[in-house]
Amino acid sequence: MISLLLIHYSCVGRVLLKNVELNLEAFDKLQLPFSLKEGRVGILSIKVGHPIIISLENVVICACERDDHEWSSDSVERREYAGKKVKLHAAEVAKFTRRVSESKTGQSFISYMTAKILDSIQVSIKNVHFIYTNKQSDSAQFVLALRSFSLKNSIGPSSGKLRGAQVNKVVNISGLGVYCRTSVGTIDSVIDPQFFCDGGCDSNKFDKIMVPCDVAVSLVVNRAGQIEVGVPQYSISLEITNLVLQLNEVQLQHILIICDYLGTWPLREKYGRFRPCASTLCMKSKGWQKKWWQYAQKSVLSDIRKRLKKTSWSSLGSRILDRRKYVSFYKKKLKFIRQGQPVDKDIISELEQMEKESDIDDILTYRSIAERESQEWENSCNVAVGRHQNAEGTSAGARGWINWLSLGMLGAGGTEDSMQFSGVVSDEIVKDIYEVTQFHPMSSSEGVGLTKNGLFLFAIKFNIHQISATLLSKYKFLPESFSFLLL
Repeated sequence: MISLLLIHYSCVGRVLLKNVELNLEAFDKLQLPFSLKEGRVGILSIKVGHPIIISLENVVICACERDDHEWSSDSVERREYAGKKVKLHAAEVAKFTRRVSESKTGQSFISYMTAKILDSIQVSIKNVHFIYTNKQSDSAQFVLALRSFSLKNSIGPSSGKLRGAQVNKVVNISGLGVYCRTSVGTIDSVIDPQFFCDGGCDSNKFDKIMVPCDVAVSLVVNRAGQIEVGVPQYSISLEITNLVLQLNEVQLQHILIICDYLGTWPLREKYGRFRPCASTLCMKSKGWQKKWWQYAQKSVLSDIRKRLKKTSWSSLGSRILDRRKYVSFYKKKLKFIRQGQPVDKDIISELEQMEKESDIDDILTYRSIAERESQEWENSCNVAVGRHQNAEGTSAGARGWINWLSLGMLGAGGTEDSMQFSGVVSDEIVKDIYEVTQFHPMSSSEGVGLTKNGLFLFAIKFNIHQISATLLSKYKFLPESFSFLLL
């Protein structure tokens, strides 16, 4: 994710990193509607102790619309597969949490671990700027600025009733504002990260769309490990004293252009690989009508082929073969993992290729079949074979539950092979997790803690004391301003 220019480690357990550049390709898995051009963290400090203190300063992230080459087939497929891998890992982790949490007892392992993590960390962020350049409207820049952000334990009185099994954190946000600047030029000429690190947004070069304000957020997380009726797992309360918005017709036009781009982005992401270059339409070169008709034809045919692949009888045979092939390779992968051996590269390559061509639901179904068949095969083995396998797999068990978790969440526990992660959890790993995290699920009747509509997960409360909005005009024949106030 990051490349480090300067690292300093002190004997008191403090790591200091300066001029950290973010690896922009790592953000492909998020499938963002815009392209990140630059990401930089001036200072990153981590102090190990209780609590763990994380500090960031001078964070600048620059983004803009995607170029034509970023809509090519290779680029789109790379982003799609990166996002698909994240969803698959999330599904495996969800399977793991259901195995550990024993959902039938009403336990919530995720909220329990979230509370433990929040209870042991403090975060401080200063001087953050997210810069978006709209290339369709003469390089208009929008800047989301944040002067300071702090995440700390609650000290004063709380607005609600707190229980002993809850973690209460307070988030203080200072100087949160949105700015806009319109100028003609290239992206490189209008983006200067140092300008924003020096607090340049407060200069006359930028117009304020949202006047900087302070935000107070209270976060309460249930760490009891027991779902109670009427008690949310996460409770968020947000309070703003005075919210001031001001906008002119030029800025409004730029905002509408961005909204239009965001509205067409899903279609562009889906069909952009078939779209001819934009210069073909602008210059209207020879045969440009034919290219655009081919674009429409390929887009329609791609949807038809995907639908027929899942519903037509002619594709039934190939779907059965794909399922058998994937299940076979995945069972081999599980065997390597259980024996503590690295997975063969050919198996990884075959699985990756099939995952690129298959839907997530189909992949999860194939994996469930493979895991069930592998478990049945192990249960059918005799005791002698089982003891022999346990002797060979001692090294795999010695890795512990922390390394097992990191296989899915951090990418193979610090190794280069991220394909070793599997959702299969043994009883020994579950017992280790209970002991180390002190998570002791209590037996209860099925469905306890669940409301009629399901699990009470989030409770969000907004409290804005005053909102003031003003619409300005730069033209003389229109009224100079129009404003309204909400109390």
